Amino acid sequence: MDSIDYKEARFKFLGIRKHFFKDVTYHITVFDDIVTIGASSDCPNPKYRITLNLDTKINWEINKNRQELEYFEIEYQRGKKIFHAQAKDLLKFKEVLAGKVMFEGIGDLFKPIFQVGKGSSAKVYSARNILDKRVYAVKAIQKSFLKNYEHGNGMQAFQSEVQILKTLSQYEQNFLVLKEIYEGDSTFYLVTSYLEGLSLTRELEKAKTLPEKRLPIQSIKMIMRKLLSNLKILHSHRIIHRDLKPDNLMFAIKNDYSSLILVDFGLATSELQNKYLFPKCGTPGYVAPEILSSRSGQKYNSRVDIFSAGCIFYKLLTGQSLFQGQNFEDVLRSNRHQLYQDGSHITDQSLDLLKKMLNPDGKNRINAIQALQHPFFDLNSEFSTQAMQTSSQQMIKNAIHQLNLAEFESKYNSQIEIGDEKNSKINDLKKYSSITEVQYQQMSLSAKRSSSQFSGTFFQKEPLSIMHILKLQSESSQPMKNSNSQYQL
Repeated sequence: MDSIDYKEARFKFLGIRKHFFKDVTYHITVFDDIVTIGASSDCPNPKYRITLNLDTKINWEINKNRQELEYFEIEYQRGKKIFHAQAKDLLKFKEVLAGKVMFEGIGDLFKPIFQVGKGSSAKVYSARNILDKRVYAVKAIQKSFLKNYEHGNGMQAFQSEVQILKTLSQYEQNFLVLKEIYEGDSTFYLVTSYLEGLSLTRELEKAKTLPEKRLPIQSIKMIMRKLLSNLKILHSHRIIHRDLKPDNLMFAIKNDYSSLILVDFGLATSELQNKYLFPKCGTPGYVAPEILSSRSGQKYNSRVDIFSAGCIFYKLLTGQSLFQGQNFEDVLRSNRHQLYQDGSHITDQSLDLLKKMLNPDGKNRINAIQALQHPFFDLNSEFSTQAMQTSSQQMIKNAIHQLNLAEFESKYNSQIEIGDEKNSKINDLKKYSSITEVQYQQMSLSAKRSSSQFSGTFFQKEPLSIMHILKLQSESSQPMKNSNSQYQL
């Protein structure tokens, strides 16, 4: 047994095991990768050693009258061990372990408020934490789907998503932050930060009411600068998002474009993997050519995200979706009615950056660092913030999108599910994306009172087979103030 260096401890506190005749006090010491529980503060051979990984489960119980933690429970050598401690120590213990182990007891710790998203295998709720009274987003994923999907690869993809979110948890200003992971009998729950702002999709819809039918150029620069800054950090960790699109760009703060963060890492992967899980994936209209044309065993790199960001950039500049081609010249020809220079949005600088981001050759495509250094972001003149929208930009978006998908289907012989742009995905290529295929709808407060708002609990053990996630109750409750947020986890 390895020796223990107690000088490396992150946190120490006293726990009590209650027995019939006499309670026993233990010294609980938390390290980066283990927890020891022994008779003294520097016990060389502690009675309990708990490895910190997702195979370790810790159940939390609260005192419902005082609404504070009362004890934690662990499985040890096929038995249940309960340790009582002071509430403040238990709370600190829980904070240190968050994201490192699998928690249980979510029904006692979170009270659901609204269902804010729904997909084929997952639902997303806003929920209030009983202990700190804050609102979080809770994504509920069915275990059965993960275990049965693609011969069990769904579970592998879920674990990969969790690991990536844990890696990115230090960047709260750039990515959706994973707070805690809970497990029920038939459901996994990912607790993340709650975002007050809208998605870029919703912001683009709002922009259609503006005189120019698109966002001002300075707002576009702010959005693209933050997007590329986020990608710079993401790619520095050798992580590829693989599903960048307006739905997956959200704003942490309402009406603040500098608060843009990336969400939905269900398709994300590491460049360091010997073989990518589900190599062909993404959303039509935002997928890089090398993903579509990849063959078994072939690998691509993080610059596929730059291509997707280029498609988003195009939509910001023109207000329309990109009709793709074999090369940038084809793109120019296909979109010539939308890419005329107007002295503000469509300029030499914006076209040059767009061309470099949409380079069909991934090896020669610009990276995030190079894109941030482009002169486009140096143009700050007030004159350059004004643009005129012409009637040629009123092209039928659905027709363009259908033609684009048909072109991809013809070239790559891919089966593509064609639908609304926000909902359509590459069907047989997307694989695990159906897990995170959570589409969010903005609803009025009155609509929420009548449909999505509820009072209930998350179940640790589902009492009925038809009730997989929530027990809905008819009693009314007060709505949240920030009830117009939408999520993509």
